[in-house]
Amino acid sequence: MPKLPSWLANTMEKVISNKIYQVEVAETKMLSSNLKCVTFKGDFFDAKFIPGNEVLLRVNANEYRHYTLSGFDEAHETCEVIFYLNRQGPGHHLAVNIQKGDRLKLIVDRAKVKYNEASNQHFFFGDETSLGLYESLGKKVMEEDVEYFGVLELQEENLNSVEHLKLLIDTVPSDVNAPAKNAITWMDNMHPLCWEMWQNATFYLTGRAKSVQQFKRYLKQRGVGFRQIITMPYWEIGKVGGG
Repeated sequence: MPKLPSWLANTMEKVISNKIYQVEVAETKMLSSNLKCVTFKGDFFDAKFIPGNEVLLRVNANEYRHYTLSGFDEAHETCEVIFYLNRQGPGHHLAVNIQKGDRLKLIVDRAKVKYNEASNQHFFFGDETSLGLYESLGKKVMEEDVEYFGVLELQEENLNSVEHLKLLIDTVPSDVNAPAKNAITWMDNMHPLCWEMWQNATFYLTGRAKSVQQFKRYLKQRGVGFRQIITMPYWEIGKVGGG
C-alpha cells in the first residue's frame, strides 16, 4: 500500500471502521531468529475469517502493511500472524517490538490467494513471506482430508522453522542470485511417479517475484496447465514490499 498523508489515513479508518478491530497481543513466539509468530485476541465474532485472509496493520503514521493470517480460532476469538523480521522495510520496527499485552488496531482485508475448493491436491511454493498463507491453507487441506505438499526456499537460519508449524513441506536454501534454482533442482529430483500423481494439482506460488516467475516457467515446461497455477508475488529486491 502506498504512503498516505496521516490525515487521510485517519479519515480512511473512520470510513472503514466496521473492518477495524481493537486487538491485544496474547502471545509471541520465535520460530527462528527472524520469524516471529504473534497471536492477537479481539472481538472477532463477526469477522468471518477464511483461509488466506489478509489483515492490515498501521506500521507508522503514513503506512500500512498487509499480512496473511496463519491461523484463526473463532471460538477463542484469536488470530495469528507470522512476521518475517527482514531488518528492512517499514513493518520491521513494528513487528520486532510487538510484545504480549500490546494493544493495536487490526484491519480485516480480503483473501487475495484463495483456497481452491475443487482441487484434491495442493502444492505450495514460496519463502519466509509465504509461511502464514501456507500454514492457513495447510490447516484447511487437513480439514478437507485431501493432500498437500510443496517446497519453500528459505535462508539457512529459517530452514527448520516449518517444524514449529508442523507444515508437511520441504525446504531448500534460498540463493539471492539464483531465484528458485534450488527449488527447481529439488523438483527435478522427484520420482517420475510423483509427477504423474500430482499432474492435476493446484500450484500456489508466492514470495519473491523473480522466484515466482522462474518457478511458474518451470511448471509450464513440465506441462502444468495455466489454470492450475495461482501466483501472488509479495516482494522483490530493490522494491518496497510487505516488510
